[in-house]
Amino acid sequence: MLTRVTRSFAAMSPRSFRICTRLQSTQAQQPQQQENSEIELLNELKSEMDKLGPLSDAESAELSALFDSQSPFTVFPKLEDVSPEEVVGAAPFGKKTYFIQRSINGNLPVYTDYKNSNKIVTEIRKIQGDPVQLRNDLQERLPFIPKKYWKVILQSNKIIIEGDATKHVKRALATTF
Repeated sequence: MLTRVTRSFAAMSPRSFRICTRLQSTQAQQPQQQENSEIELLNELKSEMDKLGPLSDAESAELSALFDSQSPFTVFPKLEDVSPEEVVGAAPFGKKTYFIQRSINGNLPVYTDYKNSNKIVTEIRKIQGDPVQLRNDLQERLPFIPKKYWKVILQSNKIIIEGDATKHVKRALATTF
């Protein structure tokens, strides 16, 4: 019902479309100014709609309900209605939580390094949060790497794994974490 009116209304009268646009822009004004300008624009819009011709009873009732409603439509809830648990990032960070920051190109910070010119190790860098928990989670995902090969360096927040496990670690991090 209302869609037919608005389509024909916008098609027949470009001025009416501008009125509707101005009506939407009044939402940014002060409450008293907003109410006065909305009333003026709604009256102007009603007079433009009268030029379209008679409306059915259902369309008239729907338009009346639309014009009589005093509460403005908003997508966002009131601040009082939002609990702290619903806010993104409200969970405590650092204890049993971790984050691995990717590079600018989106690559995981997992590297192969050579120690003492013959010992190959895999390093996981850029760990924010709890690296011990990350190690434990990775050990569950990669049970074929013995636990004695894993080493956590807390001062630099990185994990070192003896051997070349770069592909396995990257696959595990990309799919699970």
